[in-house]
Amino acid sequence: MSKTVAVIDGNSLMHRAFHAVPPTMTAPDGTPTNAIFGFFNMLLKFIDEAVPDAIVCAFDCGKPAFRIEALAQYKAQRPPMDDNLRVQFPLVEQLLSAMNIPVVKVEGWEGDDILGTVAARNEALGNRTLLLTGDKDACQLASELTHIVSMKTGVSDIAILGPAEVEAKYGVGPAQIPDYLGLMGDTADNIPGVPGIGDKTARKLLQAYGSIEGLYQNLDKLKGKQLENVRDNKEAAFLSRQVATIVRDADFELDLEHVRFPDYDADAVSAAFGKIRMASVLRKVLALLDDGTQSSAAEIDIHTEELLTGNDAQALLEQAIEKGTLIGVAAAQTQAASLFDENHLLLACSVDARVALFEDAQAQAMLARVIEKLPFACVDAKQILHIAVPANNAELCSISQEVLFACKPMDIALAAYVIDSSIGGTKEFRKSPFAVILNEYAGRSLPEFEQVQDALAFEACACEALSSVLTRKLEESGNTQAFAQIDTPLIAVLTQMERNGAAIDVEKLASLGASTQASLQELRAHIVEIAGEDFNVDSPKQLAHILFEVLGLHPIKKTKTGYSTDESVLTELAIEHPLPGLVLKYRELAKIKSTYIDALPPLRASDNLIHTSFNVTVTTTGRLSSSDPNLQNIPVRSDFGRSIRECFVPLHEGDVFVSADYSQIELRLLAHLSNDAGLIAAFNSGADFHAQTASQVFGVPFDQVTPEMRSRAKAVNFGIVYGQQAFGLAQSLGIGFKDAQEMINRYFDAYPGVARYLSQTVQDASEKGYAETMYGRKRHIPELRQSNKVQRGFGERTAMNHPMQGSAADIIKLAMVAMQKRLIDEGLKAKIMIQVHDELDLSVPAEELERVVALCKDTMEHVVRLSVPLDVDVSWGRSWAEAH
Repeated sequence: MSKTVAVIDGNSLMHRAFHAVPPTMTAPDGTPTNAIFGFFNMLLKFIDEAVPDAIVCAFDCGKPAFRIEALAQYKAQRPPMDDNLRVQFPLVEQLLSAMNIPVVKVEGWEGDDILGTVAARNEALGNRTLLLTGDKDACQLASELTHIVSMKTGVSDIAILGPAEVEAKYGVGPAQIPDYLGLMGDTADNIPGVPGIGDKTARKLLQAYGSIEGLYQNLDKLKGKQLENVRDNKEAAFLSRQVATIVRDADFELDLEHVRFPDYDADAVSAAFGKIRMASVLRKVLALLDDGTQSSAAEIDIHTEELLTGNDAQALLEQAIEKGTLIGVAAAQTQAASLFDENHLLLACSVDARVALFEDAQAQAMLARVIEKLPFACVDAKQILHIAVPANNAELCSISQEVLFACKPMDIALAAYVIDSSIGGTKEFRKSPFAVILNEYAGRSLPEFEQVQDALAFEACACEALSSVLTRKLEESGNTQAFAQIDTPLIAVLTQMERNGAAIDVEKLASLGASTQASLQELRAHIVEIAGEDFNVDSPKQLAHILFEVLGLHPIKKTKTGYSTDESVLTELAIEHPLPGLVLKYRELAKIKSTYIDALPPLRASDNLIHTSFNVTVTTTGRLSSSDPNLQNIPVRSDFGRSIRECFVPLHEGDVFVSADYSQIELRLLAHLSNDAGLIAAFNSGADFHAQTASQVFGVPFDQVTPEMRSRAKAVNFGIVYGQQAFGLAQSLGIGFKDAQEMINRYFDAYPGVARYLSQTVQDASEKGYAETMYGRKRHIPELRQSNKVQRGFGERTAMNHPMQGSAADIIKLAMVAMQKRLIDEGLKAKIMIQVHDELDLSVPAEELERVVALCKDTMEHVVRLSVPLDVDVSWGRSWAEAH
């Protein structure tokens, strides 16, 4: 009975794994294990997909004698193997031996020759062979029974190549690969080939003449320099082919008929993998014995059996501090049972999977030492820092501001979010990011614990182990810059901002509440009067009865419970009847009253300040969000929203409320990213940008642009940023579709670089599956690959907008970090209170006003260098409303 035998090119996989996995993994004795980890992850991924009946692993052994004899410079240019990789080869061979996978090494032969020989022997037995290698030379071995398994990227992405796939990829068949390499040479192996013949030329010549022999039989068909190069380098061509040809009859012993997989002892592999502390790989290997399946878990090695306390715990932590090693941290505070009880604090620190547990005062002191002395991994770094710097209890503050801004947290929830921001919007992640990350990167569910200390010990161990996994994932996904240079430094800034809080004028808010309640009652009475009968205005069902049965308005859309009365429906109905418009106004007032006027006073802490939470892992764009309460959602343009903002005042008597706001930042980023000369010139001129656009779009001199033209041009400018099409523009401006399309066409005629950029951005995002910011922050957009036209259109608009909106979010974050640093460095007392996307709000002592205004403008405008100037409007007043 025939079987499938997999033959592994051990050297190829080890080299690829070594460079793909960060060198942060070690065995207990300090020996590096990153290449071993990557090697087995590739192997297990392959086993999962191919399910081979047997596995053989080949390694190089000594110098390839016959190739060096034929070509002295063969591979001579290659640097010596890195010592950190070299020491891992014996270990990987021991692990393969424990798995009963034959390891074949033959003095004087390369792994490719072993692959070729095993494939030839296996074909003679009528068996199928899969050759797992990253070397394109092996494609010459492809046949009906032998296929090449090629790693495409990273350590897990593979492609299987048979003869047809080889020919499709290289333009020549497997038998022609040695001739192909003989003509074009191979710089990696120092094979010369024929000068002047590259990949495309080699393909064309072999497609025309079949082989190197055929080429030299047709020299009369070549011309010029090509003829000269081919004719004068005949010996090099044949010699290069000889060296590139894989041997298929090497002499070594291997019983292919009896080798099979999996065929190993569970205790043997447990002992072997246990020695190098690679628990996640071991779980997968053991799973193959059970049912042939394997977990996709990353390496998580968790031991919570031994919880060290007291002096033993402190000694373990001091050892970690001495070595400067990253540790895992988890903490919990239990609320006091009464006003006379103190909160109970527990802190768990994982050091090499051993856990130190601290309580109360010792926990507070040890947490301060961790933050000051060590890099640490945790689920929520901001929460950990808030324990050390409580928002409204200066007496419990155990670290200085300087230490806060110098600490080095590895926030695993933040890392997972940066890798894929789409998880931020899921209920599961918002409820328990740790459970989601544990499942995604460790392949396991979050256990239930009876004791808090056991749960914290587990979390600390998991964070320690996950830190290296997520670091690698960040590097593989190209998100390291956004994580390390933007989001991580921001953690301390947000901690300080949340600690600073925001102040409200409670009396003014109460007065506003009373007047708002009166307005709501008047509106309700007016609505009931128009309706002709009393009804509950807050009830959608009763409102629908009034609109569609009493007033006889035409229903627009239906839901499961009846006809819809949502905002879009009421907006459309308001065109034909006054009542829907009044209901919209009523709803706006009622929502703002309940959300802000009624809710804000009870949310004040013991210091009488509002301490909102700024969330980094919620939006898909990279923007911050605000919650408990949401201070970013207060309407900006409505009179009522302005009334709410009048109630926000500086933190201290004698302070001034300062607001610094980026002007048209996304449009400026569009100019920079598209590199459109006209758009760049428009911004660099310093003139009114929207008026300049109107001049271009409507074809009139700049001084003849009317306010209406400018308003329409402004709508086009911002519409382009958000990927708006003619239909959307027509709706927003109240014009016909044809006129809207003509305006967009004129815009792209005026700024052709923008059209090219947006088109290329959508194309790139469609190919990659994501769009990215200037700083590499990626937004995955699955809608781009949907067959549904509406969903795909949303994906295209998202792809257009993300580089601008996401880059703007990155820039304001960089500005926040830079601003806070300058406030500290210059010894200023001003405090950052609120961030609303492109706006920063500060409480500034009156005597510092001039310095801080200049500092805001200088910092924000120069935090990044673009091809157009960033412009920041800084204003101030007695309240948020006055300052904005």
